Amino acid sequence: MKDILALFQLARREKKLLILSFICSAFVAFFTYAFVNLVQPIMDKLFQLSPGQAGPQKARFLDSVFRALSINETHLVRLLPLLVLVVIFGKGLFTFLSSYFMKGVGHRVVKRLRDDLFTHLVYQSNSFFDRMPTGDLMARLTNDVDKIHQAISGSMADFIEELFILFALLVGVFVIDVRLAVVSFVITPLAVIPLALFSRQLKKKSLVGQRKMSEIYGLLHEAITGSMIIKAFTSEEFEIKKFLRATASYFRTNMKLAWIGSLSSPFMEFIGGVVGAFILYVGTRRITQGAISPGDFGAFVMALFMMYTPINRLNRANNVIQQAVACHHRVQEVLTSAPQIQDAPAAYPLPSIQGRVTFDRVSFCYNESRPTIVDISFEVGRNETAAFVGLSGAGKTTIINLISRFYEPTSGTIMIDGIDVREVTLGSLRSQLGLVTQETILFNDTVRNNVAYGLGDVPFERIVKAAQAAQAQEFISALP
Repeated sequence: MKDILALFQLARREKKLLILSFICSAFVAFFTYAFVNLVQPIMDKLFQLSPGQAGPQKARFLDSVFRALSINETHLVRLLPLLVLVVIFGKGLFTFLSSYFMKGVGHRVVKRLRDDLFTHLVYQSNSFFDRMPTGDLMARLTNDVDKIHQAISGSMADFIEELFILFALLVGVFVIDVRLAVVSFVITPLAVIPLALFSRQLKKKSLVGQRKMSEIYGLLHEAITGSMIIKAFTSEEFEIKKFLRATASYFRTNMKLAWIGSLSSPFMEFIGGVVGAFILYVGTRRITQGAISPGDFGAFVMALFMMYTPINRLNRANNVIQQAVACHHRVQEVLTSAPQIQDAPAAYPLPSIQGRVTFDRVSFCYNESRPTIVDISFEVGRNETAAFVGLSGAGKTTIINLISRFYEPTSGTIMIDGIDVREVTLGSLRSQLGLVTQETILFNDTVRNNVAYGLGDVPFERIVKAAQAAQAQEFISALP
């Protein structure tokens, strides 16, 4: 329940739509309750009791309504068909509104969640992406968020609405006959234990399934980005076998989920059948004793069997919500992961750079078992050109990454113009550094926007000058 409430917290910011959905769900429950109560007058008035036989005198909800509206028995017989239509129409209308408002909540929540995830990822440090596979991150941003969307827009709406309906029907059966209602729920607690077991297994298997899906995303990412290497080593069959093993493992996990989910509904229906048979026996005895009328018993049975529709839907909604809870845990792992490199509390903007870079006994390692650079000291003055030469993995790129504070040194100090780079804001530092990466990256945008990346509305003349300075104007002009 705690996990479900955590999922529900996501929707709390959409209070207006949430309250409207709750109100509509309450009306759905009211019309359901009214529909059940209509069974009694239909059976007792339209299908009149035997001559001379009077039903038990007891307080009923609709009797009070009819008296308040001055509707006598003669008018009641004519009005009952119309009342049935009004109740059915009212229930349908508020069911539509409740579903619509809750879907609006779901869409808004998921948009905000995706925006928060992307914003959080953009500000994450490089070390985060080093330890988190790209495929796993893609799975969390797409598949996991979609599962949460399904739960909030669909299953949580069903969950709330069916809870209201279940409560209304519970009130109904106790109003009709308390003794019969108490007897009815003697064996109902038998359903609680297996339902809890189903929920636990669904959550566990869903978490495993999401991890398997992350592996599939990872393999897809590697196959697409490394397609040339795969072809160069003629490893197509090798990659296909890896992918087939991953999809087969995901398939097995999904089949276990399907087995658990499919078993829960018929089990609940079986419990309902046992209760129904037992109630039929007790109810007929109550009628012969004169405690209730046939119409009362008909309304009671109708309410009782209508209760198993919300119970069934609650069970199916619970299956989806438990999967969403597992996805929510994975999403929260990303959102609660703080960037390793942040501005210091007393950080200040870096003054305009003159160009002197100093490394003072700097060491760094990507992992503790293997240092990349150890106790390096050097200084590059203004307008000087420095070349770092060494074998692959010697730390050349690492030195550049440390200047930009993509990583923090494990010891030592890096200074620009005598200022420790850890004392200034990241934005003011990186905005004054020029960087050409080893990887060629073009964003899915126009050439103009790639040249002026991040600058917004820039005069075309400045873009042309930048392309000419980079000696790219000639081949850009030749593009279609």
